[in-house]
Amino acid sequence: MSRLLAVELAPGEVRLARAERRLGATRLVELARHPYADQATLAAVLAPALAWRPTTIVTALPLARASHRVLTLPFRDPRRLTETVPLELAGQLPVDVGDAATGFVPIETSSAGTRVVAALARRAEVDGLRKTLAAAGAPAARVELAPLAAWHVVEPARAQSAALVVADGGASALALRRDGRHAGMRALATDPSTDAKAFATEVRWVVGALGGAPQIVLAGPDASAALAETLAAGTGIPVESLEAAARPGWREPLVGPCVLVAGLAVGTALALDEAPASAGVRPRRVAALAAAVTALAVADVALVRARLERRDAGLVAAIHATAAAALPAGTPIVAPRTQLEAAAGEQARRPVAPAGVLTLLRELSARVPAEVRLDLDTLSVEDGVLRLHGRTDRYETIDALARALATSPALHDVAPEDARATVDGRGVEFGLRATWRPVVGAPS
Repeated sequence: MSRLLAVELAPGEVRLARAERRLGATRLVELARHPYADQATLAAVLAPALAWRPTTIVTALPLARASHRVLTLPFRDPRRLTETVPLELAGQLPVDVGDAATGFVPIETSSAGTRVVAALARRAEVDGLRKTLAAAGAPAARVELAPLAAWHVVEPARAQSAALVVADGGASALALRRDGRHAGMRALATDPSTDAKAFATEVRWVVGALGGAPQIVLAGPDASAALAETLAAGTGIPVESLEAAARPGWREPLVGPCVLVAGLAVGTALALDEAPASAGVRPRRVAALAAAVTALAVADVALVRARLERRDAGLVAAIHATAAAALPAGTPIVAPRTQLEAAAGEQARRPVAPAGVLTLLRELSARVPAEVRLDLDTLSVEDGVLRLHGRTDRYETIDALARALATSPALHDVAPEDARATVDGRGVEFGLRATWRPVVGAPS
């Protein structure tokens, strides 16, 4: 069994909730409101609750003292979310808030990624709240962002699609759900205790900006029947008190004024600077993972090198085979490219060239522009189809080569294919296909 104490510090008032958790069920022990004026008073107020020996103490920061956004991120891994959400959230704020405490909670997860509601508060605000409670003997293990935890108190059927309005002076706030998911929240600037009509007008504008709501659940220390009537008249939306909309067993007289601490006693909603449990990794596991990554990297380099060596051997064999087929039988192959160029030059000096491989080589040599930087890997002619494979410096060179070869009367349907960057990223690897029909009796 665990004992949980939730504490909310409001101007001149402390609100408390004590709850017990046993076998997954939460039982409310007490809701209470106490006035306080200074640190000594706070310690005296908390003393009876601390004598109960709670195992966990939680508190909440008002929404007006934090910034929040709904973010859509292209991944689902909790570790990556924990690392990325604070950076993404800080990047969307108009000013640099400096050292900040952040937190988030997923709204929806799909194959495309994760939508989260994320919040950020100045660390001085969060640490100041912790220090105040610690000085009174109640160190908080968790600081939540109000008013999201209050949803835990609302009956699930009513919480599917509704606006929860917490009327609490200058700390008033509104949270909206649609189809059981978070749809937005706002801190309300109007004090409902001084101007109920203006408060209703602000609620109407905020609900409209967030897409509307079929009903309003009203809670908070300033909630009353008169305020509910004013809200209903000012917004045109049915209003229900939390006392009527609360979970069975939580419909206590103080559940409305103490809605936030009651929700904190039920469970967490959006904790500031509390990473998901799966994000923690023990040092030994980190070392093991690092060693595994290093081993995989070495193995990957070895595999890539072996694949490149096999490919290079295949290209060398293809070049030698092409040269052996083009040169006279028995010619030793020492430098295939040089020998082929020499043979093509000798063939070009002859008055009549046979329609063979050397004729094709001469034709290619004559058509390739002088400014084109080209490294030829393979050349083959099968059933009148010419195929080239080589490397050049950029993609535009491939198009220039194709246009130049297309001017030959012996080459038809010239088309590049399979163009891609080389493995080392310093050039372009490509193939070229054409139909070879040599002009008999005339130079190509």
